[in-house]
Amino acid sequence: MKILPQGKGLELLLVEDDEIDREMVHRLLDSDYVVHEATTGNQALLLLETLPRIDSVLLDYRLPDQDGLELLATFVDRNIPVVVLTGEESIEVVVRAMQQGAQDYLAKDHISRASLDYAIANAIEKVTMRVELKEKQDRLIAQAADLEEKNRQVRELASALTLAEQRERRHIAQILHDYIQQMLYGIQMRAHLVGMDVSATVQPEIHEHLQEINSLLQQAIQATRTLTVELSPPVMKDEGLGAVLQWLAGQMQETHGLTLELDIQTDSRAPNEDLHVLICQLVRELLFNVVKHAHVHQARLGLTEVNDQILITVEDKGIGFDPFKVIDQARMSGFGLYSIRERLALFGGRLEIVSHPGDGARITIVVPVEEK
Repeated sequence: MKILPQGKGLELLLVEDDEIDREMVHRLLDSDYVVHEATTGNQALLLLETLPRIDSVLLDYRLPDQDGLELLATFVDRNIPVVVLTGEESIEVVVRAMQQGAQDYLAKDHISRASLDYAIANAIEKVTMRVELKEKQDRLIAQAADLEEKNRQVRELASALTLAEQRERRHIAQILHDYIQQMLYGIQMRAHLVGMDVSATVQPEIHEHLQEINSLLQQAIQATRTLTVELSPPVMKDEGLGAVLQWLAGQMQETHGLTLELDIQTDSRAPNEDLHVLICQLVRELLFNVVKHAHVHQARLGLTEVNDQILITVEDKGIGFDPFKVIDQARMSGFGLYSIRERLALFGGRLEIVSHPGDGARITIVVPVEEK
């Protein structure tokens, strides 16, 4: 709604049943105002429906057919500015009128040309600001809803990408185990048979080559085994998370010399296979962080269930770190603790970090028991 210059072309609706009061208002208003009169509430409602525009309403709070304050709500709902005219300075009437949406009020015994012009302009300005504010709020709400929808789509795409990556890792691990390793075993066996079939006179000449071939094959088999485990740890789908952590503890001891104190208070299961595999990967990443950064050879690995949530805690007494700084640095690369936190969020989980430089670290993976 655009505010017009004071009095210029403003369409007013004067709702007043007293003829003398109507005459008084007419005399006080500049001739540039266009004034439409209604002596009852029903007439006012009729004009409201038939007039092309009403810029402001001057409303008597006492009408012969209805309470003027009841009529006030109709104008307020349509964002029409209302100035209430009172026959006496009644605080109760004024308070009710302002509470119900009137922009201003005037006592008839004290109305002047200046006060009436000011009240009309003030009422129009207030409603204009309110309407503009409401429009801005609506736009912000719509933008927020649109942003939330886009964020939801991004989360779904990220979740689908994470799951696709996990399944591809498992697929590659299966190929390594079922085909590549078997072929390497086959080559190793063939090399052994060649050594057996070669005559005694020739064997010493190729024995060194066969030993080198066997050594290379053994290294290749070990490399495929390690890669298979790193891509997709052989944790059975029927096993609980307790078995996952026990297996990881054995792997970390064997591979990296990290001794883990296990505190497994439940054998909860992740709500689905994808999260089951993801938890195994994330816990292993946290344990690798202990090996690489904590400067300790011992840590604690705990599993419990609290308030329908699974909690897996990795705790060490190493050199510690500043969580905010580490997360911020990891955000730039997309890896590390930031990546773990984001992947957990895709499944409705979260990462809790408690650490200070020189005071160790306690990192907890929290996931819901029920699928989300």
